[in-house]
Amino acid sequence: MENVLTIAGSDNLAGGGIQADLKTFEELDVFGVSALTSVVNVVPGEIHPHTLSSELLAEQLDATLSQLPIHFAKIGLIGSFSNLLVIIKKLMNTDIKLIVDPVLFFKEGTHHFQKLYADAMKSLLLPIAYLVTPNLEEAAYLSDTSKLETQSDIQQAAQKIQALGCPNVVIKFGSRFPGDTAYNYLLTESGDYWFDTPKLAVTTTDGAGCTFSAAITALLARDYSLVEAVRLATRFVYLGIQAGIPSQSTPR
Repeated sequence: MENVLTIAGSDNLAGGGIQADLKTFEELDVFGVSALTSVVNVVPGEIHPHTLSSELLAEQLDATLSQLPIHFAKIGLIGSFSNLLVIIKKLMNTDIKLIVDPVLFFKEGTHHFQKLYADAMKSLLLPIAYLVTPNLEEAAYLSDTSKLETQSDIQQAAQKIQALGCPNVVIKFGSRFPGDTAYNYLLTESGDYWFDTPKLAVTTTDGAGCTFSAAITALLARDYSLVEAVRLATRFVYLGIQAGIPSQSTPR
């Protein structure tokens, strides 16, 4: 069984973050290990992130990478510029394929990053990544585009993000896009692909982005091609939303 690393934050409701990643890894038959970057407390309509120190993150990564063979790693919420630099330093000269979920914007409509942090992600992290999986707002930010309103806009944004140095880009734009269909758009160096599912009239979407990127990471670790991994991850998340459990304390 392949070992897969997640570097992400903790979600107290376990819908997203490191909890969702590890559950997804287990469901898809890979062995998940983790390095925690932050603790995020989700309360009705708000999030309260608490970032852990870069020294602690570095210690976690050293402990894991020195003991286990890791070929694939999923990066979620990083939390700070110093944590970002630690991740780059520890992983840039390895053969580990990095799947980066940027986590720049939260579902609550807020962002947690400073310009220095976002610029470093664009100039330092994405060039060493294998795949980046932004949502619609994150794709607009990373591509310096004001609005993404058409499929042509999505394609152009993906090309701009790819030009930052990451060879593969998948943009998630389910409920944020008009119409009855949810789409994921994948751009690779050899072609592009559209994946679609019907939109579901449910509120159990918390953690969908985390689960999607974790599923892709697990499937890549199991030797699926990137196109097939994205296709299966799209279906995996759709079924998860369909069977989701609503929070009793928070409207989802």
